[in-house]
Amino acid sequence: MAAASWFRYAYLAHFASPKGNRQLFRTIKRAQVCRIVEFGIGDLARAEALIQVAQRFAGDKKVWYTGFDMFEARPTGQAAIALKEAYCRLRATEANIRLVPGVPRMSLPSAANAHQNTDLVIVGSAFSDIDIQGGWHYVPRMLHERSVILTERHAADGQVSFTPISRSQIAEWAARDTSRRAA
Repeated sequence: MAAASWFRYAYLAHFASPKGNRQLFRTIKRAQVCRIVEFGIGDLARAEALIQVAQRFAGDKKVWYTGFDMFEARPTGQAAIALKEAYCRLRATEANIRLVPGVPRMSLPSAANAHQNTDLVIVGSAFSDIDIQGGWHYVPRMLHERSVILTERHAADGQVSFTPISRSQIAEWAARDTSRRAA
C-alpha cells in the first residue's frame, strides 16, 4: 500500500467522514508527522489513512505508528478488532508498526522509552481517564518541543472532534500521577 496520492489526501483533508477526522489529516501535513502514537484505535481504516497521509509528507523519513488498544478485549458496545488482523492490515502500509494490547496505564510503562520524539499523540475516546490515569507520567518523555497531542471527543449528535492538549496540562497530569505513585 503506497502513500496517499494528492487526490486521496485532498479527499481525506476536506471531504472525509466523519468530519472531525479531517483535522487529523491536516495536522499530519502541517506538522510533517512521521511518528504517530494512538491510544485507542478508532478503526483500522482511519489508522491506515493516518499512515498513508504521513507517508505522503514524510519525505525520506520512515513513518512509525503505534496503537495502544484493548483489541479483542474491548468492552461491550465497541467492535472488537483482532490484534493479528490489525497488525496485518497496518503492516501492509509498509510503515513500522507496533501494536500494544491493554490499557495505557498498564502497557505504557514498558513502551514509553521506545517512543521518544513522537510527533502526534491521539488519545481516542475508547479509553476513559481512569484507563490512562497512571500512564501520563510516561508521556512527557515521548514528546519533543513540536509534538501535537489531541484528544478525541464525541458530541451528542455523534460528531467527532479533536481538542489539543497543552504540554502544561500533560505536565500537570504527569505530576499528579507521580505523586500518586509516591504515596
